[in-house]
Amino acid sequence: MDQLSIALTVIGAGLLLSASPGPSMAYVLSRSVQFGSSGGLASSLGLAVGGMIHALFAALGLSLVAMQFPWLLQLIKYVGAAYLAYLAYDSLRAAFAKLDNSASTDNPISDADAIVQTREEFSRQTFWRLFSNGVLIELSNPKTIIFFLSFMPQFVSQHSTIGMFLLSSLIPITAIPADLLAIFAGGVIANRVRSHYWLVRGVNIAVALVLAGIALMVLFLD
Repeated sequence: MDQLSIALTVIGAGLLLSASPGPSMAYVLSRSVQFGSSGGLASSLGLAVGGMIHALFAALGLSLVAMQFPWLLQLIKYVGAAYLAYLAYDSLRAAFAKLDNSASTDNPISDADAIVQTREEFSRQTFWRLFSNGVLIELSNPKTIIFFLSFMPQFVSQHSTIGMFLLSSLIPITAIPADLLAIFAGGVIANRVRSHYWLVRGVNIAVALVLAGIALMVLFLD
């Protein structure tokens, strides 16, 4: 198989991987809904860097080493699921904190107050925090791990380390269209709910449920 055919095969496989529902897409969508397009973009960039780290592992042959130690993959899976569960708890706590705050005042919170609180929430969840969350989630994403372990090793013998890294780097690049679609959809939803406090609260709860679902997906997906 010539180099162009190999590249096209990897691109096609990467597009199928990114188009299929999984933890990464659900995470970008949920963060875009919760924090708007900026939050979704930060999360997507983190996922991309996590994918590039997977590509580096594949180029260095570390993916093949990992296959010899199944317990290591299980450990990565458990750590990733636990981290996602923590993020779900954090979102749920934020939602109920808003409930407590609104219950402690005699005056109902206006739509303007809801907008301010939402923007402050995003300022606390800084770009770098969302970015680092995305990196960790992609590193523990079993769908990505399985893909690199099962699909990419067949090309190792045909490429140098740099060539293998460049080839593997096509995988996170092919995820860009799906991420942009999730960011756009989430941003539209965020703009619609941001002016209504009760919808913002509902989004926080929904995101907590989505993150908990992703944690279960990571934990039980083989």
